[in-house]
Amino acid sequence: MFESIRHWIESINEESRLFRNADDEMLHTALASLLYHFIARDERHDEREKQEFSRLMKDEFGLNEEQVEHLYQAAKSATGELRGDLLIIKSHLKGNPGIRMQFMQRLLQLINIHGAHSAELELFYETLHEIFPEVKSAGGGNRF
Repeated sequence: MFESIRHWIESINEESRLFRNADDEMLHTALASLLYHFIARDERHDEREKQEFSRLMKDEFGLNEEQVEHLYQAAKSATGELRGDLLIIKSHLKGNPGIRMQFMQRLLQLINIHGAHSAELELFYETLHEIFPEVKSAGGGNRF
């Protein structure tokens, strides 16, 4: 038991060195969690999806390999609810519709690796309606 507490304390110190501040870490953790949910939704969780996850986190968010691996492992072992992650992401993206749209395009790239499955599309629509609530209200809640 004490070993796990020591490991947890060490991981907090390690995490604090990986990101500039708590807000950055919170946003990137939420993004990683959402991306991992997309990867894990189909039964074809493989290296190509992990590479796309890494590429998105590096290219789009300017993260290094160590940060990406930390976020991937945290997302993989997370047991939290996706709704909270979506709210964090929404709050950071709310002021810029262009960035929100780019974010949705990146999600489409991720789910298209093996072709979109119904479970992935459900998650995509859930994310779309959270990030763009005006789409849901304009369409009466119907999918496209």
